[in-house]
Amino acid sequence: MTYGHIVVHVDDSQRCAERLGVAAKLACAFHAELVGMYIVPSRELSPSVAALLPADVVARRLEETGAAQAKAETLFRQVAGAAEVAAIEWRAPAGAPIDQAVANARCTDLVVLGQRDRADDDFAFVEELTQSVVLFAGRPALIVPYAMASTSFAERILVAWDGGREASRALGDALPLLESARQVTVMSIHASSGARVADHVATARLAAYLRSHGIEPQLDHSTVDDTGTGEWLLSRTADLSIDLIVMGAYAHTRLRELVLGGVTRTMLGAMTVPVLMAH
Repeated sequence: MTYGHIVVHVDDSQRCAERLGVAAKLACAFHAELVGMYIVPSRELSPSVAALLPADVVARRLEETGAAQAKAETLFRQVAGAAEVAAIEWRAPAGAPIDQAVANARCTDLVVLGQRDRADDDFAFVEELTQSVVLFAGRPALIVPYAMASTSFAERILVAWDGGREASRALGDALPLLESARQVTVMSIHASSGARVADHVATARLAAYLRSHGIEPQLDHSTVDDTGTGEWLLSRTADLSIDLIVMGAYAHTRLRELVLGGVTRTMLGAMTVPVLMAH
């Protein structure tokens, strides 16, 4: 298994270059095609609003929008070129931005997104886009933090394992990265000490599976209260000098809407290293 096609979200944020750098590094390592997906909050003027504004104001808005897109495309091509990515494609899809992000993310091996940054004007949009792609695209998402705590990437990987479907999906989607990592730690999380025996059996099965792929994992068993799982993951990440977390993206239904679970929200809000999630 490998990544042959990677989509990266491109926007006008100050941290976009770091996200592009991670995506380009992956594309180069796996000889994958890299697609730059330019999606920002809609700034188009509706016909009714445009009709009320002076023509020069409308023209200036169009010029500013076009200039921002051209600048983002130039950055994408520069970063991809510097990393010597063999094949690239630029997309700036028209239509509802969130819907377009999900649709484009559905046809790829991996989608690279950015963490929200409250210092950016568009942080609420970025948060909605990231959550929507994670929950509804059906593809693994690699979320890059706006403030990277490590200069390395995917050399020391922490797999958050609870035996659930989401964790299993994330593990499978991350195999290309796990196979090339220097160190893989499986952190098995129990809700209570009574679950340890069954959990050790399940973790042994997981370890055997990883060994069949040439991966020798280190096992870390932890008993953590549900409310503190996210914080514990972040703490172990720092203790072990982890530079990538692999985990399932959990959700539940509230008022007929699918929303992220508490641990997933914690990680998206407080991550210090990239996180690969699958739902």
